[in-house]
Amino acid sequence: MYVVTKYYFNIKYCSRKEIIFYEKNKNIFISVLLSTIFIFYQIVPVYGNTNSAMTNEEVGNLFSGIESIVTQLEDIGLSAQDISDIFHLQPKDTSFYTRTSSQIIPYSGTFVKDNQNINIVSYRANVGNAPTSDQVQRERIENIYSVALQYYKTDFYQGHKSSGTDFGNYLTYLYLSHYIDGPGRTPTQSDLPFIISQSDINAYDTFLRTSNLSSLATEMTNLGVSLYSDYDYINSLNAINTVDVTLKNKLQQITMLGYDINETRKATLTIAPLVKKGIIEKYATANSEEELTDDTLIYVKTQLEKLDFYKTYDEKVSSSIISILTSAFIGAICNSISLIGICVSIIPLFVYDYTGLIQTAVLVNLQYSFSARYAIRTDIYLDM
Repeated sequence: MYVVTKYYFNIKYCSRKEIIFYEKNKNIFISVLLSTIFIFYQIVPVYGNTNSAMTNEEVGNLFSGIESIVTQLEDIGLSAQDISDIFHLQPKDTSFYTRTSSQIIPYSGTFVKDNQNINIVSYRANVGNAPTSDQVQRERIENIYSVALQYYKTDFYQGHKSSGTDFGNYLTYLYLSHYIDGPGRTPTQSDLPFIISQSDINAYDTFLRTSNLSSLATEMTNLGVSLYSDYDYINSLNAINTVDVTLKNKLQQITMLGYDINETRKATLTIAPLVKKGIIEKYATANSEEELTDDTLIYVKTQLEKLDFYKTYDEKVSSSIISILTSAFIGAICNSISLIGICVSIIPLFVYDYTGLIQTAVLVNLQYSFSARYAIRTDIYLDM
């Protein structure tokens, strides 16, 4: 009897000629076997224990709401960094706030962007398979989250320690495996990107330490920790919806000021970043929402005077815009949750501009090690 177990073949009572034929052609057999398994993998995913982590659909809903918030803020002149700065401010004690901004608005089924014809800003695609837009980045993260839920507690991930932190690391590794790693080309399904061996982990850790993707890795890990923990999905969704609707209502107030709509928009594009800057500077020392609002109003008016802003724009209307935006941003901070701060850092592309990285040796080194790591992935796959 001659039995071959490693490649899932059982050859019983074969003639010597048949055995020699198999040995000469076993690489072809393995390729056919892998192709068959790949097809099966696409159709019948293997689900692991997901603890109390959010489902992929739930994550998609949260991301949709955060995308709507980001889109509205970008539309009035805030940069991705401005938006990140706002949502990384920690809400103060409820006694700080004098308005009803903390009141939760239950999610109704759609977000602001779902009801408007909003064009998402697209960016030039870079070599190295960088995402071409915030939407593409969001879709990528949703995709690898789905993969992570399936394989986190299986032998396809050799680094799992069943902790939220490690789940976050796994998301980072999966992102690299799906969208960056590969032998000098865009990764494909045949590269077994859902398998992360210890060799992959070592290579990715080295890559992240020596590249300019540390911000991406940190925020991706934080995202994984949040999504894998005992997160209150309904409250999170309602909080995100509250920020989304608050911004919509405040921006509608600006358009109803009775000023020329085009001129109002131009004024808002200048004022909004200054309001954000004023809030960031005054937030730590202010003792109440009213004090923060007054200090921000004074700060922004002073800056506008230096710019001779009031030679072009009506001061009364401008003051109204400042006040409305200030209350909108404070309301957003008050109702925000940590997940918003994480996502507005990781989804916008300002943390993911690695044009310089692709011209350095770190990516080349990663690609150089791919062949050996792929062989290990294949062994892991065949041993399952």
